[in-house]
Amino acid sequence: MNRFLKVFSLIAFITFFASCKNDDDVKVAPPRDYGVQYASDKDSIEKFLKNHYIDLNTETLDATFPAIADYAGGGAAPASIWDQTTYPLQNLKVTRNEVEYTLYYVSFREGVGQSPSMADNINFTYRGLLFDGTQFDYRENSVAESPLYQLVPGWLDVLPRFKSGVYVEGNEGDPAKFTDFGAGAMFLPSGLAYFNSVPSGSNLVSAYACMAFSFQLLDVTYTDIDGDGILNKDEVATPGGSPEFYDTDGDEIPNYLDTDDDNDGRLTKDELRVQGTVNEYYKYEDMFTDGVLKDEFKCAGGSLPKFLDPNCKGGL
Repeated sequence: MNRFLKVFSLIAFITFFASCKNDDDVKVAPPRDYGVQYASDKDSIEKFLKNHYIDLNTETLDATFPAIADYAGGGAAPASIWDQTTYPLQNLKVTRNEVEYTLYYVSFREGVGQSPSMADNINFTYRGLLFDGTQFDYRENSVAESPLYQLVPGWLDVLPRFKSGVYVEGNEGDPAKFTDFGAGAMFLPSGLAYFNSVPSGSNLVSAYACMAFSFQLLDVTYTDIDGDGILNKDEVATPGGSPEFYDTDGDEIPNYLDTDDDNDGRLTKDELRVQGTVNEYYKYEDMFTDGVLKDEFKCAGGSLPKFLDPNCKGGL
């Protein structure tokens, strides 16, 4: 799309690297036990939620979270993030590093467009805050797409619950403009943020820091990283699942990075080709009715699409 700069930028404070890091890239503290650290983080997060309130710009849907004790406005102090009902506090259970986390978030607006999977590209703006009120990062304008999977783990779990907005046609300038985008905030324990790592150049973020992010999901681009003809979001057993957790042939390569998802020696792309054609392929969404896989696209007694089922050799 012409409205996007065709570059990928490293987001200064919320990007993490899945590859190995050298000493020049990141400061690393000795690791603590994830479970023990989370017990402390959970207590800190819930105290924060009960003692701070949402200060929301209703036009941009950008939020900060001042302490109720510091409120200087007229009348009664606002309700805490925990107690307020305008944007009900939500939570989801996330298991990482053998720890089940409770990840708290709020939705200011769901959005009207597309939801990303963790393996797709997003255009977004955000504000990053530590629990003492320190702003450690801020992205005000939409300047480039970024792969969601490069962000800290909590983002991979929260952003797919929101949708993109609508591009304002005729606006070819920088930054691009969007309306009706999804927006919210998340409150991350260190195990879903940086844990014991600190990005180089940061003199504000310490190891094991809990943090809050206010974000606006402007646009989503679906991608096919392994080039097998299936979008990353569809490399799952059922629509809507996270491609992060699907490795149907057990070869320790997730489907969205695997060109042969069922390990039968035949490329997934070839298995999707309609027999007797050169470049006509079955579409993933056409294999389901109301989220239920049609019988003709699975092996007898199986539950996976044929091209994902290690017990089902051959194409569709």
